[in-house]
Amino acid sequence: MILLVSLLVAAVVALAAVVWRTSTAGLLAERRRHRVLVTLKTGEAFSGVLFAVDREAIVLRDAAALAFDAQSQNVPVVGEALILRADIAYVQLP
Repeated sequence: MILLVSLLVAAVVALAAVVWRTSTAGLLAERRRHRVLVTLKTGEAFSGVLFAVDREAIVLRDAAALAFDAQSQNVPVVGEALILRADIAYVQLP
């Protein structure tokens, strides 16, 4: 009986790990401390180190707002950039 219960607990833990890894929050959380490129639905883009992730927002450190065209320059962000997840089109690893 104890063996059956321990196998059931192990299966639940394994399933929870799979669900966490396949969720968006899990995928972003695994990429913390990596440099990422975040493109917003408006077309604006930010480059920075993914520092924190929660259900509503992400935080980039050492961030820069990327230029839209060749005549513009990247603009460094002072401090941290807080980006709402609802505004994100996609996140890339450069």
